[in-house]
Amino acid sequence: MKSGLQPRDLQRKFGRACANALDATADRLENEFTSQITTVKWPWASEGGAEITFRKNGTPTAEPRNIVDLGDLRRSQTRTKTTKTEVEWQWQVDYSAIVHDGAQLKSGGAYPARPWTKAAEREVKPLEYFTDILERELNG
Repeated sequence: MKSGLQPRDLQRKFGRACANALDATADRLENEFTSQITTVKWPWASEGGAEITFRKNGTPTAEPRNIVDLGDLRRSQTRTKTTKTEVEWQWQVDYSAIVHDGAQLKSGGAYPARPWTKAAEREVKPLEYFTDILERELNG
């Protein structure tokens, strides 16, 4: 009679641990994406930083500022588990890439880049977070 953890049991335990670690990491990263969008920290004016502009909802704002205007970008965030080991986020508004990466305008002006996904990754450190959760799951 065999005793202890068998290879089949180990494979099941590892699979569950990986799934739990991925879900926990995705939850934390998703929350941080939202936090980065709503945190007042992003530049807007190309020089000086004192420029006051008006958002589409009519409220005045200067910098630093959050990157929420009407909230459409924040609300458009979707998360999809594409495979057992992959998660994908999308922001399904047509201007999300411009907000994230910035853009040059034909008039010569520019929209500054506000790379909220990169900031969230720096904050969460997803690989380290995943590894920590996985180790805790496997060690019971």
